[in-house]
Order: sequence, then structure tokens, then C-alpha cells
Amino acid sequence: MKKHNKTALWLVGTLLAYGLILPTASGQLSDLDPKKSSSSEQQAEIKDENKEHKHSHHHKKLSSEELKQMRLKKLQRLAQYFEISTEGKSIDQLRTEIEQAKKAQPEKWEAFKQQFRAQKLEKIRDYAQSKGINVEGKTLEQLHDELHELEQRANKQ
Repeated sequence: MKKHNKTALWLVGTLLAYGLILPTASGQLSDLDPKKSSSSEQQAEIKDENKEHKHSHHHKKLSSEELKQMRLKKLQRLAQYFEISTEGKSIDQLRTEIEQAKKAQPEKWEAFKQQFRAQKLEKIRDYAQSKGINVEGKTLEQLHDELHELEQRANKQ
């Protein structure tokens, strides 16, 4: 494989991994659609809703210590998946070894991402069902949007 292809694959993998950490804000791209025409008041309202939506699944803001712990758990999960020992290693050493493992075993990395997405979808499906939402045939983004709408209606009452 050429160096350029490896770099592109690494970049895509890194971006996807980063995307797994950040909350999805699927509604924000709709603001950029030039075909949609609405008044500036409606656009401001949509943007305000999207700001809330972006962070709606965070019931509280995480402290820096909580973020560090969350990232450490993720690194530990990845290390376990790639069969990398975590004993006596700094976070930077662990991160470096995981990046090397991702490059050396791209198929395994893709399988991990699919498994992670499936687990995330299953969790949100269970939660949506507990809130009375029909989950049949819906994507993660659709369920997320419906849960957000449900939360918005509950807050308006």
C-alpha cells in the first residue's frame, strides 16, 4: 500500500474515532441548505434549538476530570480489544500503541467501530422504547431527533 493511501486511511480512521467521542448534531447541517428559505426569525429559532440539541444528551456539563476518565476508559477498551497491555503505561504511550495497532490491523479497527455503533444504536433503541417511541427501522440519527423532540415538548409543558 502506498504511503499516501496509508495516510488517508489513518486520517479517515482518526476522524471516525473522533466522531465517536463527540455528540452528533445532525440538525446543524440543515441550516446550511441554501434551498430552504425562511425568515431570519425562523432561522434564529432553528439555530437556538440546534444548540440545545447538540448537547441535549448531556444532562450536565462534564468536568475536565470526568472527561479525562471517559477518555481513559475508551483507551482501555481499545487496548483490550487490540490485546495491548495497559500495565505501567502512560496515556500517551497507550494512545501511540493503539494508533499503531489501528494502522497494522485496519480490518479489526473497522470491526470495532461497527460493533461500537451497533451497541450505541441498541442503547438508544432501548431508551427510545422506554419513552414510548416506535424504533422499528429507524436510524440512530432519527431516534436521536425524535428523543430531542420529545424532550422539547416536555420542556414546553
